[in-house]
Amino acid sequence: MADRTEFLEGIRHRTRRGQYKPTKSPDSVWTPRTDGVEPEEIEDAPARFFEELEKLGGHGKRARNMKEARDYVLGVAREREAKLVVRWDVEYLEKLGADKPLQKEGVEVVSWRELPDLREIAGRADIGISTAAWAVAETGSLLLESGPGMGRSVTLLPPSYIAILPADRMLRTVPEAISKYAVGALPANVCLHTGPSRSGDIEMSLVVGMHGPGDIHVVLVG
Repeated sequence: MADRTEFLEGIRHRTRRGQYKPTKSPDSVWTPRTDGVEPEEIEDAPARFFEELEKLGGHGKRARNMKEARDYVLGVAREREAKLVVRWDVEYLEKLGADKPLQKEGVEVVSWRELPDLREIAGRADIGISTAAWAVAETGSLLLESGPGMGRSVTLLPPSYIAILPADRMLRTVPEAISKYAVGALPANVCLHTGPSRSGDIEMSLVVGMHGPGDIHVVLVG
């Protein structure tokens, strides 16, 4: 336990402008530039997405087809010694076909439906699996929507999380992602998820996995 002097010095260090950067993430891209410099042109969006995701501590995989994506999911389940997986109940993950191979390895698989105990199941699950509406290369972010069969708990409660989506859902910038919702009805919930969950609330010391998954995997198919 640090004494009062050490404690206060730690706070001074963490709040001194330009002296402390708690993550390896790139500088913020959320505020529009005002210095007259044109935004960076992103030529290879998937490569940039994986670069940014890995800077944040996430893991990325480019799969040629659903079989490669399925093999990746099985590999993560083995490494994590998973006993329970919860996934979105959507057609794209049905096509993935990972349920039976996981079950053959002794992993229970639950798909998200409107049942009263699903949040409790998600809280016990080792891995959550979903797809995503879009991926954003500029920040390594996933844009997630909620709806029937697409419970938010799947993406938030398990310690490991895997997102699987077609490569053609890749966007280059955050403004491009926001523009997708500029016209028409909005889904009930839209969130940008960027890398593993992290918090610096206590003494500005970074903790990974505090308020969500600390182990993030994104698979682009195609």
